[in-house]
Amino acid sequence: MSRRLSPVVAAALLAGCGRDPGAQTTLRVDIVSQPAAARALAGATGAGLVAFDAKGEVVPALASSWRVANDGLSVIFRLRSGDKGTARPTAAEVVAGLRRVATAARRGPARDLVGVIANGSAVVDGRAPASTLGVDAPTDRVVEVRAAGAISNLLPVLAQPELAGIAAGGAAGQNPMRVVATGPREARLVRQAASDPAGTIVVTTAADPGSAVARFAHDRTDLVIGDGMAGFDDARLMTTGNVLRVEPAWGVYGYRIRARGPLADVRVRRALAMAIDRDGLGGLFGLTLTPVLGLIPPLPGTPSPALPDWALQTPAARLDLARQLLVAAGIDAAHPLTVTISLPDAREHAAVAAAVAAGWAQLGVTTTTVVRSAAAHAAAVARGDYSLALVEQSVPVDSALLFLTPFGCRETVRVGLCDPAADALVEAARTARDPGIAATTLASAEAAMVADTPLIALFVPIRWALVAKRVTGWFPNAAGQHPLALLGVTGRRAAPR
Repeated sequence: MSRRLSPVVAAALLAGCGRDPGAQTTLRVDIVSQPAAARALAGATGAGLVAFDAKGEVVPALASSWRVANDGLSVIFRLRSGDKGTARPTAAEVVAGLRRVATAARRGPARDLVGVIANGSAVVDGRAPASTLGVDAPTDRVVEVRAAGAISNLLPVLAQPELAGIAAGGAAGQNPMRVVATGPREARLVRQAASDPAGTIVVTTAADPGSAVARFAHDRTDLVIGDGMAGFDDARLMTTGNVLRVEPAWGVYGYRIRARGPLADVRVRRALAMAIDRDGLGGLFGLTLTPVLGLIPPLPGTPSPALPDWALQTPAARLDLARQLLVAAGIDAAHPLTVTISLPDAREHAAVAAAVAAGWAQLGVTTTTVVRSAAAHAAAVARGDYSLALVEQSVPVDSALLFLTPFGCRETVRVGLCDPAADALVEAARTARDPGIAATTLASAEAAMVADTPLIALFVPIRWALVAKRVTGWFPNAAGQHPLALLGVTGRRAAPR
């Protein structure tokens, strides 16, 4: 691959930079997508029952302690007592906050997380009132949260920033930070318990990954947090000094399929899925990327993921079978197939698509691409305006269940590609109270969905960040949790370049 910088980065570097007089005492963070920035700000300015520490471990927040019930299906939290001059929410207020989060999740990214709480899916879908959510306040200082089933991963779910709005904007000491100023793309935060300038963090939502990388290269920012593969190439090519951090995500990078035209035929979907050399894709970026053939990546706490029936065949045998499937579907030299991939505008995505297209060309399949801004791409996917669309499906908890729910029938009304029987199995697994039955049921659902091929999975994506040496509190962790409130700066920035 050429080692030239993208035009956006080159232009930003030539433009130079100004200096902020207060920059030496302020941690400046660029986040390369609006959803990721919103998530980081929610975690910094809200409070949940539990939270993540800098190493991705669940620690107390509003709750001072907890215990898991004997049946493993609920967690009982004891709330912190209020210090002198510090207001603390009561158990009833925490319950009300969780119900508000569940109601708002009908339109937001927390919907699948709320689904792990008892009756959470029904509340999110509007089939039940928020008062039926599985949360109670037995006493003024105790909150009980009941899980939907035995495979809920309840504690790490409750620690997610999306559920930190239980007590947002409260009294000093209740939330880690508060916003003191905002702009079109910028938010300035200060720590609740400190007033000195060293407690200030400025979070900027970058216009694009390239501009964020360029700002870092000019020492205008201390930390750049990526959101998927976009921008990684610029980050690795233009930085030195061991500032690039790379973590594997709990995720799948691949192409979501809309069931229309030739792609409505499962034989076509399977043929496209098996004609890709996934082992070579990491080399595009100087990485070793874990291939994914099904719908779920390898996860630390779950059995090996289900694989399609062609997974163990040689590449040559896969290509031969793929050709047979296309012919059986009526696709041949006289009736060729052209597929279109919708992509966000990033050269990393374009490079992967080109490599995939080369594999499909061996089948006689022609590939075109539609490139949009990241926001326009997300909007197109939401309304079903695509044939194949890039998705980087990452989940914040190592839960196989969360990887299957996006392919349920309630999520694919516009797409029209779902298996009602498999969908029913997913729901049964979600609510099963016996761990063995839950795992077996979920495995059956996964196998059925993999056979249906709603996604052409490619590999496990990475998380990347640029971390200046003066940044403190950043630790690599499998959960990908780097709370803003636990980050700081020490020393001074390098001289302007």
